[in-house]
Amino acid sequence: MKVDLNLFVVFEAIYCEGNITKAASALNLSQPAVSHSLSKLRAHFDDPLFVRQGNEMRPTVVANNVVADVREALRQLQICLAQSKQFQPMTSRKSFTISLHVALEASYLPPLIQRIHKEAPWVNIQSSRRVNRHELENKLASGDIDLAIDTLLPVSDNILHTQLEKDKLVVIARKNNPQINAILDLESYLSMDHILVSSRSTGPSIEDFELARLGLQRKIGLRCQHTFSACRVIAGNDMLLTATETTAKMYAQLLDLVIYPLPVTLPDIDMHLYWHTNLDFEPANKWLRNKVIQATPGV
Repeated sequence: MKVDLNLFVVFEAIYCEGNITKAASALNLSQPAVSHSLSKLRAHFDDPLFVRQGNEMRPTVVANNVVADVREALRQLQICLAQSKQFQPMTSRKSFTISLHVALEASYLPPLIQRIHKEAPWVNIQSSRRVNRHELENKLASGDIDLAIDTLLPVSDNILHTQLEKDKLVVIARKNNPQINAILDLESYLSMDHILVSSRSTGPSIEDFELARLGLQRKIGLRCQHTFSACRVIAGNDMLLTATETTAKMYAQLLDLVIYPLPVTLPDIDMHLYWHTNLDFEPANKWLRNKVIQATPGV
């Protein structure tokens, strides 16, 4: 019995999205078209494959049993197609979307764009706001984003990643801050007002989470979205900002600020590059990954 391979693309999308409407959107198809394809798949497998529970479509045992084989078949097909179509950077007008934290834009984008424009003058790069970790796989699978740069996250086998850099945390303060002696000690660090940089409106930062594990808590006097804004505030106020050393050096030199060692031992920040396994051998995505790795600060 012949089966349309496009049906398995629909199957994977429904499995990944857990919702027919979202699957249709990811595939740029109408909802009736996706529902029709699902009906054909159900007839082929003689199984409902997905059962509605609230707003979600939950996979049946049969769907769970075949999804790995379906994904591997689609991956192999994509590899064959990708290898038959080489990427030509100099003439390509392709647009790429990279998800990364706003605090990383200033350190990652300048060297990346410099490299890309030398080899691919017509390529367009879009920096999107950091994707929620629970949405990362879906966003990469659907093509909403091509790559993501983030801290080390728990991901499934469908997402590949590699470490870009390991950066330690330091503290930024203005020169001649009267609350700091020659050395910033832990007591002063915890008693002073801090700035927390985050694209989220609530929730602790990585350093707050690690401090809490040690039974420590700092005072947050300001929460803002951009590191440059935080450093501008620090330049005229007796506040502190905890940031990675790479970021701190960049802004300290620009705004004449002082960098102090963090007066407590916290884990280094591991930055990783993420992409979907279906694009591992895709020439354009592979080219972009190499550019990001080459442009990584400190590499």
